[in-house]
Amino acid sequence: MAQSAENVGDLEEEESVYDPKVRWASPQRVDFMTFVGRDVLAVAHDIYIIFLHLKQETELVYVANSKQTGDGVDVISGHKSHFFAFTEKTKNPRIFVVSYPSFSIMSELKDTDVNRYKGLCVMESDMIAAFSGFPNYLISVWSWRSNQRLLSIQTDVVRRGQIYMASRSHALICQCWGEGLTVWEVAPCYKRCLMMKRSKHEASGWEASDPKLAAVCWSNEGQLYAIDDRANLYSLLSDGIDMVTNLEWSENIKGSRKTCMCSFHSGILIYGPDKQIRSLKKAENKWIVAWKYKPEDEVLRLVSNSSSDVAVVWTEKGFVYKLTGESEDKITVKLFTFKQRNIKKIQLIAPTYKYLAAMSKSGVVCIYEVSSAKLALVKFVKGSDLCFEASPVDPLLIIFGEVGHNYGMGLFALETGKSLKKVGGMSLTNQIVSKIVFSPTGRHVLAAAMSAGHIFIFHLSTEYKLELVRYTELGRGLADCFMMRVGDSMRAFSLVLFSDKYAIGERIICVNAETGKDNKFAGKMAGPYAQLLPLSTKDSAAAVPHLASQLHVLKLSGEKGVTVSVKMAPPVETGHHLKHYSAAYNSEYLVTYGADGTVILRTADCPHHCDLQLIASHRYEAGVRQAVVDTGGSFVVSLGDNRSMAVHFLLRGHEHETKELRHTPLELSMFDENGNTIQLFYENDKNYLDLQEDKKVREEAMDYKRQREEVVRTFESIQMRMVRLLEENLGERPLHQLSLAEFNLHIEHKKERIKQAEKEREQIRLETEARIRAQDHVTAWIKQQCWDTMLCPRVKLFAIFSHYQVENYAVLPTQRDKWPELQQIEALRSVEMENDEDLFRPWEELTAHSSLDESNKLSAVPSSMAEVLKSVDSQFLSEVPDETSEDAVAEPYVLSGSNAHRFIDIPTVMIPQTMAFSFLQMDWLQHIIKLNAQNMRLWFNKQFDDLMNQKKREVGLVEDRNARLRFIIDELNKLSDLRGSFHHLAIHIQDPEWAQEEQPHRLIKVDPEECSIEPYISPSQVVVPPPEPQPKDDFRERALVYMMDGVLEKLWHEEIKKPIPMPQCMLEKEPEQFNEEDLRYVFEYEAKVAFRNEERDKYRKMLHAEYAKLSQTLNEGIVKFNQKVKEMWLTKLKVDSVIGQENLNLMRLRRTNLDRVEMAETLENMRKDIKKYEEELEVLHNETHLIQEQYEDCQATYESLTTKDKYLDRTFKNPFADLSPIIVDQCYKFFKKRPKWVQRATMIPVVLYDLANAVLTGVKPPLLHVDCIDYFKGIEQLDQISNMPPVMDEGLWVSMCKLRRGKIENEIRMRAVAQEVSYVETAGIAWRAAAAARRQRLAATNELILHHRDKVELAARNKTIQLVLPAGQVEIITTGHISDFEDATLIPTEEIEKVNQVILRVGELKLRMMRKQVEFRKGILSKEWEHAQMKMKLRHLEQELYSYQRLKIPKELQSYLKNKELGYTDEQEYAKMEKEMEASKVSVNKILNDQIKNVEEVELKIDAIETKAQELEKMIVALNVKVSEKRLNEDPLEPIRIRRIFKKRMETLVMRSQLIREVQANHTRIVLLQTELELLRLKTYPTLASFRTIT
Repeated sequence: MAQSAENVGDLEEEESVYDPKVRWASPQRVDFMTFVGRDVLAVAHDIYIIFLHLKQETELVYVANSKQTGDGVDVISGHKSHFFAFTEKTKNPRIFVVSYPSFSIMSELKDTDVNRYKGLCVMESDMIAAFSGFPNYLISVWSWRSNQRLLSIQTDVVRRGQIYMASRSHALICQCWGEGLTVWEVAPCYKRCLMMKRSKHEASGWEASDPKLAAVCWSNEGQLYAIDDRANLYSLLSDGIDMVTNLEWSENIKGSRKTCMCSFHSGILIYGPDKQIRSLKKAENKWIVAWKYKPEDEVLRLVSNSSSDVAVVWTEKGFVYKLTGESEDKITVKLFTFKQRNIKKIQLIAPTYKYLAAMSKSGVVCIYEVSSAKLALVKFVKGSDLCFEASPVDPLLIIFGEVGHNYGMGLFALETGKSLKKVGGMSLTNQIVSKIVFSPTGRHVLAAAMSAGHIFIFHLSTEYKLELVRYTELGRGLADCFMMRVGDSMRAFSLVLFSDKYAIGERIICVNAETGKDNKFAGKMAGPYAQLLPLSTKDSAAAVPHLASQLHVLKLSGEKGVTVSVKMAPPVETGHHLKHYSAAYNSEYLVTYGADGTVILRTADCPHHCDLQLIASHRYEAGVRQAVVDTGGSFVVSLGDNRSMAVHFLLRGHEHETKELRHTPLELSMFDENGNTIQLFYENDKNYLDLQEDKKVREEAMDYKRQREEVVRTFESIQMRMVRLLEENLGERPLHQLSLAEFNLHIEHKKERIKQAEKEREQIRLETEARIRAQDHVTAWIKQQCWDTMLCPRVKLFAIFSHYQVENYAVLPTQRDKWPELQQIEALRSVEMENDEDLFRPWEELTAHSSLDESNKLSAVPSSMAEVLKSVDSQFLSEVPDETSEDAVAEPYVLSGSNAHRFIDIPTVMIPQTMAFSFLQMDWLQHIIKLNAQNMRLWFNKQFDDLMNQKKREVGLVEDRNARLRFIIDELNKLSDLRGSFHHLAIHIQDPEWAQEEQPHRLIKVDPEECSIEPYISPSQVVVPPPEPQPKDDFRERALVYMMDGVLEKLWHEEIKKPIPMPQCMLEKEPEQFNEEDLRYVFEYEAKVAFRNEERDKYRKMLHAEYAKLSQTLNEGIVKFNQKVKEMWLTKLKVDSVIGQENLNLMRLRRTNLDRVEMAETLENMRKDIKKYEEELEVLHNETHLIQEQYEDCQATYESLTTKDKYLDRTFKNPFADLSPIIVDQCYKFFKKRPKWVQRATMIPVVLYDLANAVLTGVKPPLLHVDCIDYFKGIEQLDQISNMPPVMDEGLWVSMCKLRRGKIENEIRMRAVAQEVSYVETAGIAWRAAAAARRQRLAATNELILHHRDKVELAARNKTIQLVLPAGQVEIITTGHISDFEDATLIPTEEIEKVNQVILRVGELKLRMMRKQVEFRKGILSKEWEHAQMKMKLRHLEQELYSYQRLKIPKELQSYLKNKELGYTDEQEYAKMEKEMEASKVSVNKILNDQIKNVEEVELKIDAIETKAQELEKMIVALNVKVSEKRLNEDPLEPIRIRRIFKKRMETLVMRSQLIREVQANHTRIVLLQTELELLRLKTYPTLASFRTIT
């Protein structure tokens, strides 16, 4: 079918006068995006490759819809030069290598082994790597210049969503699929090509997996980087064998967006999950964030060019941003263009058809200029489920959809393509309005709710005003509807839906759109049809049949204006290859488009032939969703079902597209949602149907207003009369009163309500009973499965009035004594224990006193499991009496690792941990330890049950004692009342309560007192109890009771509470009237009262004593019981500890066995690695030999070319032997001339071979590389006749040129072979390095195996034993791991005490020695101090003696001594001194007066100076004001200008000095060159000596 489709398309194109060219397109899918060259971005989808030139801002579209240009585009890859490669979207596809922008096909590659290509990478050296999919999953490497497949191997990667990327600087290809990654290294080796694989393996089994890689990119230096879903940056390096991931940069970025990345300059651009673009820059071996940018939309792709100086961001809505910058931290973001995505509908806007309207799924309407793709305006429509329709004659759009809860439409007129003005709107209905149809004249509009079958027919005026002609509900869903003129009237035709699976119908309903009347539709049609549309021929319509490729033409006629008849015309073959298509029309053309991706154009009269058959979408896609054409037939706009849109210009045969599409800058304000939002209608508006209903209600209210008022007045009068009758009835006697039921005027309504209530009650009763039964069923199942199966339910025991609690073990019914596993263990273990004496036990010390009886007793084998399991009935009832007995009991179980023997009997088949080492013994121990654990739980549960019974007894005692205490308090309060005291005892006595956890049976049974709601008992359920049977006549007993006053036995404490009756005289007489007998009665009464009070005091004291004793007894009992609960809690901890010890022992053995399994697996893995490395090493050796062979061949070729080059040089003069040597020298001189050779990286061997062939043949090949064209032109320039010297003729020149071309061809081949040699050497180095890495890894693995064997041996010998010891002092840091005790030592307490005693004794000795040392030191210090004191005293005396010796008596002392000898006294001396003092006082006063005068003068001077200072301050302030005013008035930039002028002058001077130096250097250089030129001229033209005559 595909081939036929292509042939038909080609045939139609040959016959068609149109030459369709895609002007511009908007892709939906942007997965395949690449750069071509430096500034061209290519995006491929469907059959289109869109090229956006970022520098020139132009757009070109390559269309692959033919055999010559390709059958669709699957994947694409660009190159840094101007060509790209893509693969076809078909089976056994071809790879096309196409140049840009000429789109000439440079090469075609085809591999018949490939079904579809999944990835394509254009590499350096003109190689292309292609990755195929199912079923082979191959990687193929091609040389596109030679059209050769170099190699093809399997990738062994079967994954979806793979990423393929080639390195820009090396022959490396990255293949990434999230969990894993593979880097392929391609090595061309002369005539062969090899490939090496380096992988980052996925985590398998229970290994911890690395984060999934979301994107990868190559840097300019050839380093591979990747990011994960959290935007963490990783570098991937090779360790010689595999790829290793290293975390380079990480930041806690939160979000859910998909990440992407690309290289930019020497850094990385990353789009993170938080919707931010970050530029990472490496500074000082650390990555830092140098730049951030948050786009307004979510980013889909981030791509950079080959030089990483330009990047492109493509967003979710279709924004294309261009990122440029000088460095990683100086990036400029520019909006390049807008390519709308998720387009759901397109329409051309009449009448000029210059504008195209497109709506996306989110309700964004974009209007484009068709010819220039300029975005005229963008509007955001408020609502949901939106769509639109364009008028066929006016620039009018009707946008319809849901706003709030109503569906309606809004009318918008396009004014000069720059604004969209709302001209009307209407809310229609709450049904889904899914289609709006214009009439061909544009004056009638039909809005249809297709699913409900409701249609609205409007008349549209020239001012765009809507007038409703008809609203009708057809009662059935609609498949399609359209409007056309039949006869003299415009009619609306609706196709009634009759299928639930397809939108098709057979019956047509016709309505006159001008009068709104129904028309009868008569005639037969060959339906069912999916679509109806009018034709330009009068009274003709086209019908699209269901699942057919034909188009039916219907001839309609209107008879008498009320009947429309239809006749079938011959069907038209549309030319579609699939029987599923749709159609669109305008006044001039009819367009059909379908699932085969073909758009067929006809004139509007629907002829049998078509004007154009255009492939607009690939057949593997979902087809064409919509296609529209203008009335002039200038262009076709197609929208694929994959949401891609393309504009095809239909050029005639003589027309040619003259210019590229140029993008204009976009205004960001166009995409501002706040200012560009339009509304169809107000959300709170009522729809048309609601308005009509309100109108109808208002009209009916107006029509029946009088009747309603009359009814209301009648009702009020009846109500008043009824009230009066009720009041009269209440005033009558009860016998004559009527019941209220007699006043019920609506008996039938009451009966109906009673019946309805009975039904509701019955329904509620049935539902409740059903719910109760269902709940009972569920609870019965839960009880059966979770309660009845328990042997011992979980019960808690709480202390009395305390927080202590303990819980028993919930135990299931067990049959462990009947387990076949235990019986098997018993049998096998008995066989082992028969040979128990022969076992080697190095941990046991043999004693000579062991008797045979004891050994027989220890090695006895139980006869049955009943003896083994008798530990269930045995309990450890008493504590261990003393230390000796404890040692005796615990000695056999010292190495058991558990304290279970302290509570239960251990089975004799128990395996000691010193003997347990195998997997079978671990299985045995598992069952035995389960048995021990169950026995421990049963033992504890028995203790728990005993304590629970004790609590029941204790609670009974407490309740009895509390009752007695309450009685005592009540008696004491009564005695207080008898004494006349109002002091009562308010003591609250609390009885112990049973908690829910202590009575688990209450979980499955609900007591009546637990219900907070009283049960409802209906009157019919009330049962009157029968009267109780009367007892027999017991007159004797009643007489006895009456005789004994109701008490058969008088109680003392009741008697003393009775008052003493007062004598009659005290009641009847006054005390003055008492006689002696009355006084005697009074005295007796007072004595009795005193005695009664004494008895009451005695009784009170007895009650107080009893209360105190009973309270103490009660508290002691509670405390003792609570202590037992606490002890039981501690016992449970011990039991839990024992169970944990048993399980720990088992877990340790399991861990040991797991270690053995893991070590075996590790050893096996290392063996597999060794085998893998050896196989890889063998392959590498073979490939290395192959590389060496290629190297030798290449070297031999180079030597042969060298020999040939020498031969050509040597034999050049042979053809010119008969010529003059001067001519031969001239030929040889031109033979040596060559064009200038510029070696470039693109000149690879294949390019040089093409150049060599071109030079030899003189014919320029079509695929000659651009860098070789100049050299080829240079050779042609050398061969021109104009370069021939005069001494040569034309034949000689041609021969010389031919020889020169052969020599140049040989030289170029030598260059190519030299490059081949370098390639082979590089490959050899890489392969040898890989082999060396594997050898090193093999050696390391062998070392690991040796270490592993030692480790296994150590693990087998170094057995860990579990011991249970009393808690001692731990002197190590514990972390919870067994490795904490690897270097720990277990020391007994006795040893510690002995060491402590030794330490104490040594300490005492040390203290005594230290005291002696201190005392000795003190003695030495004392002697030293005394010695120093004597020395100081001696020194002092010597100084004093020296002072006396040097003493000189002054004159004063001498005169004093002399005067004393002469008889002068001290009084005379004192008088003399007083005179001197008076004289001194007079002189001092004089000096003071002089100083006071001087101070006064100085103060006057200071005042004068301060006055001058104030004047100076005022002057300074005035000057500051003047300075400020001057600064305000002057220019502040003047100093800057002056500095700039100075700087410019300095720069000019510096530049002048530099130029002077350059001129001097150039002058010196010129002089030197002139000198060298003269010397060369002298060498070329030697100077001959002057002619001399010899005489």
